[in-house]
Amino acid sequence: MRSVVLDKKENVCGICGAKEPFIEYKKLEGVHFIWCNKCNTITFFKKPQSEAKKNLIENEMNSYHQNYQK
Repeated sequence: MRSVVLDKKENVCGICGAKEPFIEYKKLEGVHFIWCNKCNTITFFKKPQSEAKKNLIENEMNSYHQNYQK
């Protein structure tokens, strides 16, 4: 799973630029972000507090993505 941090809060994917309906707003572990189901990318609005938290969110979204495709 790829992830990127945007310097400013925009309602678009930070990689492919997709907008709704391809993006979903999520909150895990107290961190707000956008998940793009077009390119399977997490766009953080600010850098997660730690690398461990970032990895935890990426792993959760990998599971979500696998279930989303079924």
